[in-house]
Amino acid sequence: MCRFIESICCIDGELLNLNLHQERIDKTCQRFFSGTPISLKDHLTNIPKSGKFKARIVYDDASVLSEFIPYVKKDINSLKVVHGDNIDYAFKYEDRSELTKLFDLRENYNDIIIVKNGLCTDSYFANLAFFDGINWATPKKPLLNGVKRQRLIQESKLTEADIAVESISTFEKVSLINAMLDLDEVSVSVERIF
Repeated sequence: MCRFIESICCIDGELLNLNLHQERIDKTCQRFFSGTPISLKDHLTNIPKSGKFKARIVYDDASVLSEFIPYVKKDINSLKVVHGDNIDYAFKYEDRSELTKLFDLRENYNDIIIVKNGLCTDSYFANLAFFDGINWATPKKPLLNGVKRQRLIQESKLTEADIAVESISTFEKVSLINAMLDLDEVSVSVERIF
């Protein structure tokens, strides 16, 4: 049986984008489980009142485990382009072994840009947003439709586009975005993409 994960940003006792996380869990439960969908509110208890934490939920159709982990932002200043035409991560599986195989190809770089069928998708742990000096664009076909990515599109801060690997150099920088990272909080200049 597959297990899935959900990571939710908690700042000073507030769980961010909880409705979007719940929507993703609902879709996962509909696709893989036959029982009642999991309610995040029922499983997120003892919420830390001060500081930034990652609420990590691991679940399947029979169990739900949750924990709050103090968040430490990773230092990302270089990216390696890797190709993974057969990778599939449309749901947030706990088993990330296929992603890890690609991540292991990064050599001495901090993270990766996964290219599938010639198009940029995601990094190892985040969605991507490319800045051209005026606007931010995110890959139209990410491996995983992240909650932060989805919210930024709804707020018109990101537009979806097919971003070919050959066009990376036309941008100024790329931002890594996920539940824990806002747009442009962790960015890498295109000169640092190899």
